[in-house]
Amino acid sequence: MVSDERAAPDHFSHACVVRKKGDCMAVNDASQPTTSGHEASSPSAPGTGASWSLLDDLKTPLSRRRLLSRGVIAGIGATALGPLILSACGTSSSAAKKGLVNLTYYALQDNTGEQTAEVNLFNQQYAGKIHVDYQVLPTVATDQYQKFVTAFQSQSGSPDVVHIDVTWPAQFAIPGWLAPIDHYVNAQYLTQFFPSAGTVGKVNGKLYGIQRYMDIGMFYYRTDLVKKYGGTLPTTRDALTAMAQQIMQGEAANGVTTGILFPGKKIEAIVDHWLENLWGAGGDIGTPGNLQVNGQTQIDALQFMHDLIYTSKLSPSGTNTLAPADLLALFQKGAAPFMRNWTFAYTPANDPKASKVAGNVGVAPMWSTAGNQGHGCTGGWVLGINAFSQNKDEAWTFIDFLLSQSTQKSMSENAGLISSRPDVVNDPTVQAKIPYFSQIGTILGSGFNRPPLQNYNAFTTPMQAAINGVLSNQMSAADALNGVQSQVGAIK
Repeated sequence: MVSDERAAPDHFSHACVVRKKGDCMAVNDASQPTTSGHEASSPSAPGTGASWSLLDDLKTPLSRRRLLSRGVIAGIGATALGPLILSACGTSSSAAKKGLVNLTYYALQDNTGEQTAEVNLFNQQYAGKIHVDYQVLPTVATDQYQKFVTAFQSQSGSPDVVHIDVTWPAQFAIPGWLAPIDHYVNAQYLTQFFPSAGTVGKVNGKLYGIQRYMDIGMFYYRTDLVKKYGGTLPTTRDALTAMAQQIMQGEAANGVTTGILFPGKKIEAIVDHWLENLWGAGGDIGTPGNLQVNGQTQIDALQFMHDLIYTSKLSPSGTNTLAPADLLALFQKGAAPFMRNWTFAYTPANDPKASKVAGNVGVAPMWSTAGNQGHGCTGGWVLGINAFSQNKDEAWTFIDFLLSQSTQKSMSENAGLISSRPDVVNDPTVQAKIPYFSQIGTILGSGFNRPPLQNYNAFTTPMQAAINGVLSNQMSAADALNGVQSQVGAIK
């Protein structure tokens, strides 16, 4: 498993590639978003040109799954269809025949009480129909992963609903361990979420999950120093290095000892940041089974990271040992005007009790080369359904509940997690409670996902070693990436 070694918020505990922790919230059925904007019209039945009405279908017996499918076509959320589903006949998966359906939900530990409270509320709303048993995952990423693998390999129907790292969907979907959810959603449904949240669970053309909450690499900057030294935030590599040099020279007497902080320790974060520099130059690494990490754009991205340390000396000489929490500590001391870090760093950086720069911290999308756009690497957790579950329809009802606007709003306000929904992140009442949300909507919208590999570990482990070797000045960027290409190129 991959590890980020970054400081985690107090209300959740785990060490993993992603940086925040999860919980389950509540929503009333009436607040569930619709999946279509065509409320007044009757859509055509699939594969026909004829007008179709849900009421027409109700004249004849319907299976639960067929009714769910019709509901999506008509723009009706799965939760809103609950009473109709329960009355539908002709299928062994009908809740009417099953009676009470018990679901098991594996998710991260929640120390706020929010997750437990919201699962309880779901159970109250679906009393006598669906009951969710929330089971806490281990705190260590490798143990979480192994718990899922053990259940899947035994073809156990439990857990029904899984809460998984953003790098795991392909690893679990390709062996057949996750159930596709395409028949529960349509394109309109996915527009409720940030683009990367709706695509991170897509594997070989099928959707296996939707991201519940987000994390992303961000460009942190000192608002007071940017204002003092020109007033315009640098967005390109050249402008960034020029201003960093200027600030280092002008603010040395005020405790500024370095210019740009970024992770360099041999952990997942250095792969993420290399990808950000690559994406910001208009590049990528190809597709599963045909990965390229040693092209000129890929080499240039790593060379830029190396040169910040050893050529321009705008980054600390010990960058190769720095994890995100170390970067935050330096930034809080006022040692640098610029930093790349995850969203967790915003609150402590602006805490006057812990930070000398509180109140003077801004965030922006990652930097880029001239003519290109910066893209932060996304993190977070994805909701999916166990392929061996006997209760997939009910599992989707619970997921739909967790993804709804009111549930997500509760999650953000009470647990401080970044909703995967723009309408929550941009909600004025949420922003009033979580001020930095007003700055991250556009950042999240520009986020890119890591490659959806069946065995992401096989990719990131040698990449971490290669990148760290360059940042330790032990080899050139070209030699490191040429050397690792044969190890990762064919990974699917």
